[in-house]
Order: sequence, then C-alpha cells, then structure tokens
Amino acid sequence: MKCNNEGIEEGTGMLKLYLFIGMIGLSVFYAWFSHLVMIPLNNNLLLHCIILGLSFGLANFLLANLYLYKHNKLKNQNELLKSRLITDNLTGLLNRRALDVELNSCNELIYSVIFIDIDNFHVFNNQYGHKAGDTVLCKVSETIKTTIRVGDRAYRYGGEEIVIILKDCNQKNAQGIAEKIRTRIDMLSNDPYSQITISLGVASCSEESEPIQDVIEKADFALLQAKCAGKNRTIVFDPKNIINA
Repeated sequence: MKCNNEGIEEGTGMLKLYLFIGMIGLSVFYAWFSHLVMIPLNNNLLLHCIILGLSFGLANFLLANLYLYKHNKLKNQNELLKSRLITDNLTGLLNRRALDVELNSCNELIYSVIFIDIDNFHVFNNQYGHKAGDTVLCKVSETIKTTIRVGDRAYRYGGEEIVIILKDCNQKNAQGIAEKIRTRIDMLSNDPYSQITISLGVASCSEESEPIQDVIEKADFALLQAKCAGKNRTIVFDPKNIINA
C-alpha cells in the first residue's frame, strides 16, 4: 500500500510539472505570436484583444483537457494496481493483505464471521494434481461470491481456508448464509473427481466492543469442531464447547 501511495504522489507531481511547463510555454508562444503576427496585421485594438483572448482560451482548454486525460489515466492505473494488491490471483477473492486492512478498520456494531475449509483438499492435490486442486478452489470461491450479499466480503485466508465477514448480520442470519453456501457447494458437479464439500464455523460478536479478530478465532474454533464432527457441516460457536474441549 505504501508503494502504491508513493506511485500516486510521484505521478501527480509529474502531471503538475507538465502542466506548469505547458502553461509557461504557451505564455511565451502567445507573446511571440502577438508581437510578430497579431499586432502588425490588426491595427484595431479591440479586434486584436478578442482574437488574442479566444486564442488564449482555446489553448488553455486543450491543455487542461490533456492534463485531465493524463490524470484520469494515472488514477485508473493506480486503482488497478491497488485492486491487484488486495486480490488473490487464483480465486478472485480478497487476499490476506485485504483482511489485515479490514481488521484495522472494521467498526460495525453487528457483524458475523464464517470460517470455511474445503474438506479433503489435500486429496485433490495429491491424487489428482494441483491443477485439479486449483479448479476446486475456483469453484468454491465462485459459489461463495455468488451466494453472499452485496456488502459481504470473502477473503482467501490461506491455502484452502476462506473467511467471510458479514456486516450488519446477526448469528441466525449468518448461520443461514453459511448453510446456503454449504448446500450449493455440495450440489456442484466435479466429475471425474470426488465430490466437493466444505466445513464451516460461524461466530458473531457478543458485544459492541468485541474485536473482530476475536470473532474470527471463535469461528475458527467452530470450524475445527465441524471437521471433527465428520465434515460437510456448519457449526455455530458456543462458549460452552470451549469449556468442554
């Protein structure tokens, strides 16, 4: 992010420099043109001022448009760079860097977290090859993106693990979204390989001031329970289970 901001500042500085040089150059050209051409040809002072004013206006308009074009091009390039920095190349999900930013900026009063792990993912890699594993990851990620709400964010946490942050979402609704994701993935066709299933852990903030990192850890604990219970299921975090663990 720091490198990206430095690039923006450097590019903006160069545009300002070009604009300054262009304006100075045009001013010199106006003076030369007026002295050598306009004054000898036009003894009418009013006509001279009108023509000179129109020339100034047109030249400034063209230069300003060129500056605006360069500025927008630079802005679009930096937006693309920023997007690439926070996006996982394989799945199209947000990456761990983006999640770290989210952890430092999330100030929602009500939010939930879904922690997802693809069941038996190493089987796809070891038995069928990494290309098959990548295909599974992409299928799961695409299903998640088309199932969650518009304002929700899905992150590739690492390997085959995915974290979803649901803002303005209580535990009951989060469980419903998690089950919807699990069901849709369970119905995916994956021939000629084995069926794709996922395990999910769900947790919600218990109080307004609870850090989101704590909620992620609770969802991770619930996910571990789902894996131990047989996989392909959703388990909601219950503090009683920590005591019994």
